[in-house]
Amino acid sequence: MKVFLSDLHIGLGNESDDFIYDDRLIKLLRDLDDENNELFIVGDFFELSNLINDGLMVDTASEYAEKFDPSLIDAIFASHEKMIEEFRKFSKKHRIYYIAGNHDYYVLLNQKINEKIKETFENCEILPYYYDPNLRLFVIHGNQFDIVNRLSKDKDGNLIPPFAEYMNKYMNYNFGKVAGKILPAELYSDYQNIYPQLDVFKWLDIIKEKYDLNYNLKNKWIETFTQLIKTPQVKKWMKINFPGVNILSNIFVNNLGGMKLGEAIVRVGMFFRSMRNSNSLLMKAEELLNDKFYIPKEYLIGFYDQDISFAKGEIKGIVMGHNHRASFNIIKNGGSKEVYINTGTWKFMVNRNFGINRNEFIKKKLISYLLIDDSNKSMNFKLVREEAF
Repeated sequence: MKVFLSDLHIGLGNESDDFIYDDRLIKLLRDLDDENNELFIVGDFFELSNLINDGLMVDTASEYAEKFDPSLIDAIFASHEKMIEEFRKFSKKHRIYYIAGNHDYYVLLNQKINEKIKETFENCEILPYYYDPNLRLFVIHGNQFDIVNRLSKDKDGNLIPPFAEYMNKYMNYNFGKVAGKILPAELYSDYQNIYPQLDVFKWLDIIKEKYDLNYNLKNKWIETFTQLIKTPQVKKWMKINFPGVNILSNIFVNNLGGMKLGEAIVRVGMFFRSMRNSNSLLMKAEELLNDKFYIPKEYLIGFYDQDISFAKGEIKGIVMGHNHRASFNIIKNGGSKEVYINTGTWKFMVNRNFGINRNEFIKKKLISYLLIDDSNKSMNFKLVREEAF
């Protein structure tokens, strides 16, 4: 049996650590312990890039990885002691494949972090992606197909962090230190888990009215986001990733466009929302499976330094995480059928209640994982999804 899970974002057990499913994960590991099973972590197992709320803006991804204190891994382990101990026991008898994501890519760049994890989980291999030639299965986190969440390079070959990493660090610190004083801890946690992120405007409007807040948090969010766009690091990121177009720079940095700031924010938000559309990974999987399987090395910067290519028909299934949307999709390709599966998340999400009351937000607690029984020639897939409101 092969077990796939992703996007747990395990942190320090403090107010910004949303992982609360230690007991549920312990049970899953114990249920799997009697058989010859393998565990695949499809990225973002640990929350590393946003672990410390210090607002630090640096020029390269290598700096972020090098500045990360490896003792924080010990602190994460201590905060989830029973669960980590269960992983330790599991790894003594079972193989663990740890595929890096955009929130834990430091494991690929910082050897001390890499070694600390492998010392704790004995039979653990840390990888940028995984390919199983017997199952013809390809596994990758998925941020590589999301321009705001993948790394890039400048003209000198330096690794540039994703825009989303800059945004999380800057907004969580500069907006968070204001919102954290005004909102109760639970509401502030809800704010950090709004999906899609553009809906933060509507959420802040509702919260202001519902709790009769005197402070306009939406204006503060817009002001802080505008300051983020003007930082040297984000201006450089825009120049690299949108040369010649530079939509954000035109609107925010050079003050062109003749639009109100709020309208500009919405336009930019819609642009980024399209990059993170919940169907975008499915569309990419269909493209990879229907044509020659090809991922250019430019998409893999910071993870892998070569193109990834397979002949048409050589891949029969793709597994990803990243967008926190568990799904099982059969893709018809001529006379054959391939599959794209997203492993979802072990977090909660705050979404607008479309179909019932679009002015209401609901919180969903999510757990999902994939089981593949490869004991015979015909593979059996089972995507397990648990939701609670």
